[in-house]
Amino acid sequence: MSDSTSKWSRRNLLIILPLILSILIVIVLVMFKKGPERLKLTEISKPVRTIIIKKVDMVPRAIGYGKAEPSDVWKAVAQVSGIIVKTNPILKNGNLCKKGTFLAKIDPKEYQLAIVRMEASIAEVEAKLSQLETEKKNLKLTLSIEGNSLKLSKDEYNRQKKLYKKKIIPASTFESETQKYNSQLLKVQNITNSINLVPSNIKQLMASLSLNKANLENAKRDLANTVIRAPFDCRITDVQLQISQFVQKGQVIITADGTQTAEIAAQIPTEKFFSMISSITKNKNFSAFDLPKFRDKIGLSVVVRFKAGQYIAVWKGRFSRPDAALDQKTRTAGIIVAVDNPYEKIIPGKRPPLVRNMYCEVELSGKPQPNTIVIPRASLHGDFVYIVDKDNRLIRRKVMKTVSQTGFYVIREGLNEGDQLIVSDIIPAIEGMLLKPIEDKKIEQNLEAEATGLTDIK
Repeated sequence: MSDSTSKWSRRNLLIILPLILSILIVIVLVMFKKGPERLKLTEISKPVRTIIIKKVDMVPRAIGYGKAEPSDVWKAVAQVSGIIVKTNPILKNGNLCKKGTFLAKIDPKEYQLAIVRMEASIAEVEAKLSQLETEKKNLKLTLSIEGNSLKLSKDEYNRQKKLYKKKIIPASTFESETQKYNSQLLKVQNITNSINLVPSNIKQLMASLSLNKANLENAKRDLANTVIRAPFDCRITDVQLQISQFVQKGQVIITADGTQTAEIAAQIPTEKFFSMISSITKNKNFSAFDLPKFRDKIGLSVVVRFKAGQYIAVWKGRFSRPDAALDQKTRTAGIIVAVDNPYEKIIPGKRPPLVRNMYCEVELSGKPQPNTIVIPRASLHGDFVYIVDKDNRLIRRKVMKTVSQTGFYVIREGLNEGDQLIVSDIIPAIEGMLLKPIEDKKIEQNLEAEATGLTDIK
């Protein structure tokens, strides 16, 4: 055998022997391998967080936002023209002033002279009236005297007429007597006419007197309007006058915000507002013009909050009226709430006054609705909730909700007090699956606190 053949045989042995050895090891392992161990099948329970359903006195609530505005805004319009001769140092933007506080004065001289002129005119008319009354008395006395003379003249005329007819006296004598009688008759008639004119003259003078008195009152009012005072407690917001400035009648010279009441026109999501009102009124009818009755029936409590970072100021408010219309763009309902005495109980750095343009949160709370079932919003899946039954198995139950609030729903049908509601997000949620319920006390407490309407009002 050649050397090359010997080398080839040794090389093949080195390959074949390990291969045969590996096959033998596999055969031995397969022959002595034990079969798979059979384990007993067991069902695994899934841990879930739950709460126990309780009936609570639910307080319907809705939250909206809006800017504060004063309920009363005073625009001081100059009622008379003239030069500003005096101002109060308090008349500066931002200053507060009490009702009746003097603020400014317009030169009164022109209006004082007008009063003097009117008083003189009235005195003149009253003197003429007095003169007419005297003339009337004198005319009546003269009429009485002349009337007696007329009677005598008439008697003489009749006597002369008879004598003339009997041709005892000449015609010239009778004509002379006739002329005397007619003259006396004319004199009496003139006096009577003068007396008859007195009432119309008095009436004319009385009309003139009334006009002059009206002008006097107008002059006095103009004089009073030269002094400008605050009509109510207010805060100055704009001043458009200064000493020696001429102001025109009708010019706005001062603007101020009333401090008695502030109003916020809050916008609340329409669905939440109507849902809250519906739960309170129970769909009863009200007249649109009977606002006090509606306001008393719904009995809304109002809390107004101003937030600036970590800083929160709170006021107690009252429901005033609904706004004129719904906002179609934002789909919100407008309501007007009022805060009385917004400038009282100020604490620097903690509680500011409720002033114009403060952007506030408004929370409305209705009367408590007893024996109400509420659930967290996250626990509702479409129209179904998940319940743990007495065997700790999952049940899907259809419910009917009524009121939708920020963090919870009010359930009208489908749940009973004592049911164990699943608040965990189960994926997948298979009906009948075994569960390990863990009651979440914190969620229960938070849900009850929100449903019963605990607030931070002080």
